[in-house]
Amino acid sequence: MSHWWSLWREELAQVWRDKALLLTFFAGLGVYLVLYPAPYLHEVTTEQPVVVWDQDNSMASRRLLRALGATPGVAITARVTSLDQARTLVLSGDAAGMVWIPQGFERDLRRSQSGELVVAANANYFLPYGTIAESVTAAATVLGAQVRVARQVLAGDGYALQTSRLGGVDLNVVPSSNPGLGYLNYVLPGLFVLILHQLMLICAALIGTGRWNRPGRWRSATATGLWSSDVALLVPAFALAACWYLGPALAFYDVALLGNLVALWGLLLPFLLATASLGIFLASLVDRRDLLSQILVLSSMPLLFIAGFVWPVEALPLWLVALWGLVPAEPMMQAMIRLNQLGASPAELMPQLWTLWGQALAYGVLAWVGLKRRLMRQSVGG
Repeated sequence: MSHWWSLWREELAQVWRDKALLLTFFAGLGVYLVLYPAPYLHEVTTEQPVVVWDQDNSMASRRLLRALGATPGVAITARVTSLDQARTLVLSGDAAGMVWIPQGFERDLRRSQSGELVVAANANYFLPYGTIAESVTAAATVLGAQVRVARQVLAGDGYALQTSRLGGVDLNVVPSSNPGLGYLNYVLPGLFVLILHQLMLICAALIGTGRWNRPGRWRSATATGLWSSDVALLVPAFALAACWYLGPALAFYDVALLGNLVALWGLLLPFLLATASLGIFLASLVDRRDLLSQILVLSSMPLLFIAGFVWPVEALPLWLVALWGLVPAEPMMQAMIRLNQLGASPAELMPQLWTLWGQALAYGVLAWVGLKRRLMRQSVGG
């Protein structure tokens, strides 16, 4: 036992002398905290500047424009008197889109015909383009409903008359798991898990590959002692990092974690053990310190794409989904989505929990085998 403590203290002292490792850990936690959530901060596009050419200039067109201005998606910034003026403003970037109400719009509605609208926007920016189109559709729907009720009232429909006076039945939709209906509440908890996963693998790789070419007590250690020493260095440090990421960091982005802390830490323990063991195993296979770190850094973005946030899992090849299932971040991210979105109980997270413990055991065995082979090769070579 005294030999283990000596080994652990020596490895800890080496960690504090390793500038590359410390920079990776502290700077990585800070930079990724800002960098990765940045694309999701503006969750929905609102108040897109739109120019309007109301060629009809009728009561119906004015009602349509009032309804359009009331939508959160667009803001009417200018009114023009020709199509060329509207096109110039859109092409110059002063407006994100234009709405043209042709002459005869109200006449067509009075004749029970479909009124024509022309909407144009820069389709290179998909979200603003979709927001403008959805806003115009919503405004036209409101106007269409008013016209339909008015026509029914004129036809003597008593129910339509009562509905128009009383306002009908209002539907109040309140999302239970994602009140903001945005990406951040859905993505961020799982994204933070992926950040912790990748940083832990990189730090484990730096610790492992950094020792192979230097003297120390590790040369006389057993595979079990070396594995447990590395785990004792990695797990407490990243447990604190997890407290920061899944606590104050989520609160900073106004993301609430609905699940209870007992369920969260029940998942974090096997997740950290599995990730640390995977990193130790990978480090036992490589001699060059920079090679493994570069591979792990470059793998971060592909892992993000196959995690199911950016691209649906159902659209991915089966072999890629199976490969992703071997990564400890996968069950942990799925569990975090259930905790954050649905407030899942510990019993509902048992599939992910058993998967994480199975990965912790499997990668622990692989790490032990890898360290055993490394120590044997070191003793034979030296």
